[in-house]
Amino acid sequence: MSASPSSTAGGDTKPSDQIHFKFCRECSNLLYPKEDRVNNQLMFTCRTCHVGEPASSHCVYQNHLHSQVGDTAGVTQDVTSDPTDEDLLEFAPPVGESLESSEVEPRASPPAL
Repeated sequence: MSASPSSTAGGDTKPSDQIHFKFCRECSNLLYPKEDRVNNQLMFTCRTCHVGEPASSHCVYQNHLHSQVGDTAGVTQDVTSDPTDEDLLEFAPPVGESLESSEVEPRASPPAL
């Protein structure tokens, strides 16, 4: 997670104040914010295996008002760090080539059970 938004009069945030997704180190699922009421601390916890880690920032949501919408619709920067999407780059053509000019090697078949 990134640092909390700056406290300027206009409510503007620095470009580095982005919220990033965190993934479980045990099962690679998304970690969700959860309050540890005993220790009065913000934690990020996996909903599947209940592994948790303390939050590096207290910011879990940002609402940017009066900002311009850029050409980033559908672009997710954190998708490359998603450990559950191993096939993401397997079928991507090399840089500068189109799908028609690139070849995709078939996967090895899994062993018979």
